[in-house]
Amino acid sequence: MTFFAPGDKAAAIAHARYPDANGFPPEILEGIREEFSLNEPFFVQFFEWLMRFVQGDFGNSFASNTPVWDVFLANITETLTLTATSLTIGLIAAFCLSAISVWRPGSLADRCAVALASIGAAMPNYWLGLLLILLFAAHLGWLPAYGTGTPAHIVLPALTLSFWITASQTRLMRAFFLEAKSAPYVETLRLRGVSEAEIFWRHILRHAAIPALTMIGLDVAALLEGTIIVELTFARGGIGSLLAGAVLSRDYPLILFLVMFFALVYVFINTLIEILQDFLDPRTSLFAFKDADIRKGARS
Repeated sequence: MTFFAPGDKAAAIAHARYPDANGFPPEILEGIREEFSLNEPFFVQFFEWLMRFVQGDFGNSFASNTPVWDVFLANITETLTLTATSLTIGLIAAFCLSAISVWRPGSLADRCAVALASIGAAMPNYWLGLLLILLFAAHLGWLPAYGTGTPAHIVLPALTLSFWITASQTRLMRAFFLEAKSAPYVETLRLRGVSEAEIFWRHILRHAAIPALTMIGLDVAALLEGTIIVELTFARGGIGSLLAGAVLSRDYPLILFLVMFFALVYVFINTLIEILQDFLDPRTSLFAFKDADIRKGARS
């Protein structure tokens, strides 16, 4: 879609390379087209890039004329730090809210947790980010509104992303906890005199963790996409800001590399979740199904 977007690709690349220039002679623009083979058809350019990609050559950025891999490494740390911080805060908050909610279903705490989760699910990240900037940076002056460099710079972006994680996971964890709590074996454990705390930590939590892991994996993958909006809102460096700048400057090697990176992250996270689910519940593993088929065949 970026390739077929209107506008002069050579002019966009030239403006990215020389942002202070007002205009460019036709000779310079034509030289850029020749340098990056912009006059070639789309499929020719794509397959040339793909052949280099599978050989480990990710090409050079059109805008900075530096290797794409170096540009990626220079920005990935900021995104990983923001993602890890937001995920940690969001999951801890979601677990606490859902546990309190399940402990007394229908109580005031339960209704407040459900209402908070509903508000968070309906609130866009950029709007929440702007509200936090107005409150904590503009009016109170407690935290910086944009930039990077100190731990204080990550607080507002992390709160913005973690609030979405909290809202999403609170509703899901609450449903999984209630389902596990209503299982017949839970009442059997109570009749045996097992304490409520032991039932929750040793049985309900383990039972609910299996479906929760799948949804957490999907949210982690979506969290990387959410960093694009948040990094732009708070003027932070990172993969999100890098991708937005690459789209504006028609930096095709960088765009293709980042798209492939996000796709591989999705695949990796889903694979990791499958492995963790098999570890928590061996009955769902491939080997368990094969063993069951062998036993069934032996009986017949």
